[in-house]
Amino acid sequence: MNILMRKHIRRTALALLFVSLLITTPRAQQPAPVAAKQSQEDRIALYQALLDLTNPWTVMCIAAHPDDEDGTSLIVMRRKYGAHTVSLFSTFGEGGQNAIGPELYEELGAIRARETMAAAEIQGSEPYFLGLKDFGYSKSADEAFKFWGHDEALRRMVLQIRKLRPDVIITNHSATNNDHGHHQATARLELEAFDAAADPNRFREQLKEGVTVWQVQRLFVRVRGNQNQTDNAGITVDPNEVDPIRGTTFAEQALSALQKHATQGPWPKTVAQVAARFANSSEGRLPLVRYRLAREAPNVPRLPSEAQTFLAGLQVRPPISTWLDALKIDGRPLYDFLNQPDRLFDQLVTVNREPKILPEDIQSGQKWNLIKTHLNQAVALAGGIEITLSSAKATPNSTHAISITFRNTGTHQVIVNRLKEGEPLKLSPGSSSSLRTYVRIPSAWAINLPLSQHLYDGFSSGLIVREYFRVTIGDHPSFVLSPAIELDVAPSLEFSAISPSPIVRTPADTKRVVDRSPVCGFRDLDYRVRLTSNQDSSFSGQLINGTGIGRPASFHSVTIAAHDSVDLTISVPGCALETASNKTNGPQPASISFDVSATRTAKPLTRLEVPIVWAEAHVAPNANVGYIRGFDYSLPNALNALGVESKELTVDEVKTADLQKYTSIIVDNRVYESQPSLIAANQRLLDYAKDGGTLIVFYHKSNEWNPDERRKRPQLAPYKLILGDERITDETAPITFIEPAHSLLNFPNKINQEDFANWIQERGLYYPKDWDPQYHALLQSNDPGESPLKGGLLVADYGRGHYIYTSMVWYRELRAGVPGAYRMLANMISYGQAEGKSKK
Repeated sequence: MNILMRKHIRRTALALLFVSLLITTPRAQQPAPVAAKQSQEDRIALYQALLDLTNPWTVMCIAAHPDDEDGTSLIVMRRKYGAHTVSLFSTFGEGGQNAIGPELYEELGAIRARETMAAAEIQGSEPYFLGLKDFGYSKSADEAFKFWGHDEALRRMVLQIRKLRPDVIITNHSATNNDHGHHQATARLELEAFDAAADPNRFREQLKEGVTVWQVQRLFVRVRGNQNQTDNAGITVDPNEVDPIRGTTFAEQALSALQKHATQGPWPKTVAQVAARFANSSEGRLPLVRYRLAREAPNVPRLPSEAQTFLAGLQVRPPISTWLDALKIDGRPLYDFLNQPDRLFDQLVTVNREPKILPEDIQSGQKWNLIKTHLNQAVALAGGIEITLSSAKATPNSTHAISITFRNTGTHQVIVNRLKEGEPLKLSPGSSSSLRTYVRIPSAWAINLPLSQHLYDGFSSGLIVREYFRVTIGDHPSFVLSPAIELDVAPSLEFSAISPSPIVRTPADTKRVVDRSPVCGFRDLDYRVRLTSNQDSSFSGQLINGTGIGRPASFHSVTIAAHDSVDLTISVPGCALETASNKTNGPQPASISFDVSATRTAKPLTRLEVPIVWAEAHVAPNANVGYIRGFDYSLPNALNALGVESKELTVDEVKTADLQKYTSIIVDNRVYESQPSLIAANQRLLDYAKDGGTLIVFYHKSNEWNPDERRKRPQLAPYKLILGDERITDETAPITFIEPAHSLLNFPNKINQEDFANWIQERGLYYPKDWDPQYHALLQSNDPGESPLKGGLLVADYGRGHYIYTSMVWYRELRAGVPGAYRMLANMISYGQAEGKSKK
């Protein structure tokens, strides 16, 4: 069963009420004469299952964003001590940057959710999300609560604690540290939720359908700063220990998990590279991870002074404690008998029974449910029986197929009885079999895909389908296995890729096409869409596009195979894009829509509406732009909208091509990091500027830009330019023009305050903190209560050419269709031409 992603609403119980199994079709058994030898992967899985049986406790790590979790500690608690581990994230991290692709915002959140699941697989933990909005970097908890709502955020965290019932919470975040506001807010919520989850008077509406109050026993906060400091550090975790069954260190496993967060990379490739960042590291070893005990519940045993784990001293009540003692052979834990499979299996099936637990014994009941799951897994693994469920995406109001595969890798014959229906299935050693069952998806069932559209609505989870089988291995007592699958429920048809969006119209589009539309003011547009079918059968229909301004629609035939996609290029005539205009403001906003319906059916199955934005952005004549693209396509799309000739340059072309044919060259966001080979070719770019070109560099992180001998990175700008980590997160922060008459702010477009209106997320980041007097700082701005930052837009003459460095987040504004960003980009690529020759 895959790790499940859930937010504050879990629908498992409700899902099972709607599910009705219809048809079971067995497939041919595939016998093999000899049982397969246990693989190393199976051996590790069995060891882990046996280790899990020794520990009935749950450890939860709470973090603000994906990759904020303490993967090392989660791994140690699961892989060394066998604790049940879960992680809880305030957000999906959708407000961050994307280091591998063009996706941002909700699309990025969906990717980071999948990355978190992949990391959790390595950590041995289960990820859950509160679904609070990541609105970008924040400097205070109060700002985070302004967006989240303090009470709503606390309610969600309390609900997850009551459902998941952790005994211990650990966190990397401290309420007293002056770091990311989301971290501060999450840390404050943890402290409040520690008490609120146990208080029956707080969020009383949650106490139903099996949800009860829950008292976390301890809360630990990681100690930051001086790693040698031991004051108030209650627990120490050594990441350099070797996992005895996997043969790798816990640090290596943690790094492998961290590398799954690819959109937040690039990450170090080895632990030695990580260790090199710590001044006191030796021989590739990482510093110890230290925690202080921040909260402890009343009547909980005191943490021993020499405690080795977060769980030290906690006590399990009878009858669970008595039953756990039975999970041993000769007084030794079962994992000591991994090389005696028959003896191990005999003991497992012998103790596979339930202790008597009183309904009011909440802790014992929760512990037993956890242990019972681990016990069934251990019995199945020791006996060599695997039952897995698999399926494609489902759609509402459909009968959906689920494949069930059975595999016997043990040395005994296995008999499997499906509890609901069907004949017993016999599996000889080394054989496998499969069958197909069908589930009815209700028409009213909520869609949860694409995930990017359901991050905040409470429907990020799919439909849980669980099967029950009674399994008999050889002559041993039978037991029940209950594999499950989460069915993602998607619309029957969806637009899965869209370009461009929004549609940005500029004066370059007003070229008249006399032979086709002599009265139209816009050039035609080729709009690219990808249409995906999630249906079990092929689809034939039509795509209709039109605008909301009375222009006639056009029709396009569409045929898609089952569970397939088609890429379509829809040519939209210029007339359809022309809007009402006046001499003052130019064309007014409009939109274009795309509807898909089945043949001879009027009701659309899916609809897409894309805004049309007007940007009064003029460009100097004969502009020819070369660019080294960053992670997304915001820059080339914007250059296309401006109507300029442009070409994407590879690093090899930078090294060898004639660069002087370009009036300007742009180094996109963080390219020196994403394409590090450009550093060696950087002198070619500087020579290009010195010989008369205009070189424009968009923002980089300080550790990707500043000179660093260890990374063989020289000063990349023509004059001294050192970046800091300061940023302006208030997208409405006032802008002051330091040199309002400078031509970069006046040609071909006069930049004014309106050009900084309607910005999204932030003004800029990683602002320069030290630069040569040759640079002109044109703008300044600051967050409330902070000193002004003046390095957001720097420009300097260099030889016969020019150099521009900007920390403003133009790429976010270009992507969002903010007109002022297009006007400023037009000025940057026009700088030094015609009227722009005078820079003062």
